[in-house]
Amino acid sequence: MTDFDRWRLKVENGRQTWHYLEPEEALAWPQTSCDKYWLGTLTSEPFKEPAGTPKEAAIRGFQFYKELQTEDGHWAGEYGGPMFLIPGLVISMYITQSPFPPGYETELIRYLKNRAHKSDGGWGIHIESDSNVFGTALNYVALRLLGVPADDPVCKKARLCLQNLGSVIGHHS
Repeated sequence: MTDFDRWRLKVENGRQTWHYLEPEEALAWPQTSCDKYWLGTLTSEPFKEPAGTPKEAAIRGFQFYKELQTEDGHWAGEYGGPMFLIPGLVISMYITQSPFPPGYETELIRYLKNRAHKSDGGWGIHIESDSNVFGTALNYVALRLLGVPADDPVCKKARLCLQNLGSVIGHHS
């Protein structure tokens, strides 16, 4: 896992990109509430007591979301869920021999490993989908191209899942 304190979200003309900074760069570019929110590290709890009125609740909601607004005035978002996008990126980067920016490989591996279904070790085409050959094969290949060894427990479980699904060249009735 990377050091979450070193990630920054940069927004230019609506384009959102994450940057993993060297420690000295991180000191010069402080994290925003928006950065911390999307990294899951925003821990401030400004309101200890429940709102007393609907108006107070609305004001608190406004204040919270105001803190998550990016410098250019919009609210950042993530595109999580589809489990076929990262493998496409990884395979493209591998074929073109393009290096990932610092920190990306580590976090991509962590994300893919965390999104493997605990029950069977596979992936679907979406985080809510049941495991299938397409999703499992793509994400297994992505992990291997990212340098995860074949004997890694997640890779072993994924191969077993593929076998149970009938393999990538077979079919399961």
